[in-house]
Amino acid sequence: MRLALFDLDDTLLDGDCSDRWNLWMIEQGWVSDAEGFMARAEVMQQAYHAGKLKLEEYLAMTLAPLRGRRVDDVQKEVERFVATHLQPRIFEQAWRCLDAHRQAGDTLVLISASACHLVAPIAAMLGIDHVLAVELEQDRLPGSAVYTGRSVGVLSYRGGKVTRLQQWLAEQGVEACHTTFYSDSRNDLPLLQYVDCAIAVNPDPVLAEVAGVEGWRRLDWRADTEQSI
Repeated sequence: MRLALFDLDDTLLDGDCSDRWNLWMIEQGWVSDAEGFMARAEVMQQAYHAGKLKLEEYLAMTLAPLRGRRVDDVQKEVERFVATHLQPRIFEQAWRCLDAHRQAGDTLVLISASACHLVAPIAAMLGIDHVLAVELEQDRLPGSAVYTGRSVGVLSYRGGKVTRLQQWLAEQGVEACHTTFYSDSRNDLPLLQYVDCAIAVNPDPVLAEVAGVEGWRRLDWRADTEQSI
């Protein structure tokens, strides 16, 4: 199996899906203290870009508005959100890149530190069958299920992405003969250094520096340029 792995936020998507979903939840009235919520989210985003975010803390805050909400109801909101706010923000080059890997017969996997209730519908929109993202805990009720506001399992973040990929391959009962991974973030260095072919897309300053040292291919889709380092 040849794998083409893709990060989502700022890689395939121009922006961060969780940031935009936070604003959507506020617009729907799901967040009581919107000002305080967004102030804390901004601090945590800065920590993420500095490579210092404790994802557990971010999830505890941003998943809280889902607590007690029916999974089906949330899914309907997410589908509207993806169609109106995210689909127009997929890089044109991303569509072409995905198609090229698909035509080459590669297996496409979207692997993200964002939560699965957002990532899975985006993957479906992109035509990607396999998703590795933060899994959410559910309470099963008669005739429905509700979110608890908590995550479960290994977080697909930093080294956790390597672990989740290894777990997924074991579950599939296959071995990867070649792996390519596209990402923008220093937080993905563990997986970038693990795969056979690392490609830096719209890289942050730290990743850009590492890519230069390692000789990784670099794609700047915001500027529509490609640089083979």
